[in-house]
This record gives sequence, structure tokens and C-alpha cells, in this order.
Amino acid sequence: MSSPLRKALLTAHVASAVSVLGTDLVLLVLGISSVGGADPRTIYPAADLIATWLLAPLAILALGTGVLLGLITHWGLFRYWWVTIKLTLTAILTGVILFVLMPRLSAAAAMATGPSAQTFAIAERLPLAVAPAGGVTLLLIAVVLAIYKPPLRLRIRPTQGKNPS
Repeated sequence: MSSPLRKALLTAHVASAVSVLGTDLVLLVLGISSVGGADPRTIYPAADLIATWLLAPLAILALGTGVLLGLITHWGLFRYWWVTIKLTLTAILTGVILFVLMPRLSAAAAMATGPSAQTFAIAERLPLAVAPAGGVTLLLIAVVLAIYKPPLRLRIRPTQGKNPS
């Protein structure tokens, strides 16, 4: 891939990954506000919109661009520990967003705004604060790995041209 295209892909990856972190921080603020007693009729629909229209598409974009970068650059997907860990974290977080967070937020938004709107106990509000806190933590680990790039390889390739005896 040409350098300008690779740089454009890297830019899309960094921008989407940073946006996922920022969006997760917004969900964390909403979760903390919810635990603090904010009205669920405001918090849950807002969190649902943010997860649906921002977080999920950005997470998919970050995962997709990360995989493409791994495939077209010398870093590879499974050559270095840090790349594989970042890929794993991003894939897990994207899966959790799509298959756990979004359905739960949609259900909570519907319960909070439906005809028989209900109040939420602290134990029901807590996951909206805890889940984004865990996501932020894992995303920060991915950022650290991307910056420091520990040189440890997953597999050692035999040296070409040398006799193993």
C-alpha cells in the first residue's frame, strides 16, 4: 500500500480509537450522574443514543482499520504481543458494545421512558458507571501499548540460511 494511503488508514484508526475512548468517557460521566441520582428518563435515552450512533460505529471502525493496518504493515496481527493484545482488547470491547451494552441500554431507555416508566435502584444504575470505567481502563492499556510498542515477539522465526546443527 502506498504511503499516503497507509497514513490515511492510520489516521482513521487513531481518530476512531481516540473517539471510542472519548465516547466511553461520556458514558462514564452519564453513569456516574445516574448513580448520583440523575433522572433515568434523561440518562438512559442519552446513553442509548450515544452508544448506538457514536460508540458502536466508532468501535467497528477502530477494529476494522486496526486489522487492516496489521495486515499491511510489518507489525502484523500476530507477530508482536502488543499488537495481538490490542487486537484482542479491541475485538472484545467491540463485541461487548454490540452484543451486551447496546441491547441493555436500549432496554433501560425503553423502561425509563415507556408508558409505565420505572425508577432504577442504585444496583441497577451501577453497571452504567462500572462498564464504561472498565472500557476506559482497557482502552488506556491499548494506548500505552501503541505508544511504547514492547518489542517482544509472539513467535521466533528461524534464521534463514543458517544450519540449525
